[in-house]
Amino acid sequence: MARVANTLLNGIQGTMGDMIFYQINGVTYTRRKPGRRTNAQKKRMKKSPLNERSQGMFAMVQHYLKTLRRAIAFGYQEHTVGASLPYHACVSYTRKNCFALDGRDYRIDPALIKVSRGSLVPPEGAKAEKVGEGILFTWRNNSGISSARSSDQAFIVIHDVNNTTMDWVDLGSFREKGEHLMKLGAHSLTTSWHVYLAFSQQNYVTKRRTLSDSVYLGVV
Repeated sequence: MARVANTLLNGIQGTMGDMIFYQINGVTYTRRKPGRRTNAQKKRMKKSPLNERSQGMFAMVQHYLKTLRRAIAFGYQEHTVGASLPYHACVSYTRKNCFALDGRDYRIDPALIKVSRGSLVPPEGAKAEKVGEGILFTWRNNSGISSARSSDQAFIVIHDVNNTTMDWVDLGSFREKGEHLMKLGAHSLTTSWHVYLAFSQQNYVTKRRTLSDSVYLGVV
């Protein structure tokens, strides 16, 4: 993958010779078409146990993160580099770090998932519990430690244990407040949720937000 610097080629999309041109956010990139494999090569690859597991894990990651995609776009915004988007960064991190292995068996461990990653100081002493109106998040106010500011805002993601739906708060309570009540409807209150908490901070130079790594708070 390479960014196209030639102004004559800007805006071009499609195939030219052995190169593929495509656009992301108005910027033109190019990559070389993959070489053709013989039927014998394809057959050997399919039979490889390592390749089968790699393909299976990749498919599992894609399926698992599909529901979380909107939240990932916010939580991984620091990882937009050229043609690599936040979702790509999350897929790569999840594939490498979020599997529990047991011999040949493997599964994604929700406790290892990061719905956000970044350089900001993460929550400390965080907890989550269901209350009458929803889920109450609490944390220790660690404002002033390193990059942490009192005005940092909570980023909350809840993901049901059946991997079918999620809800999230992008700009929640300030770090100095020490708590945030995420209100839920009656049906959602009966659902079991994987719960994640992070903080974000306004970056006045880039006009984006700096995120912390998310913290997994268990199932509520």
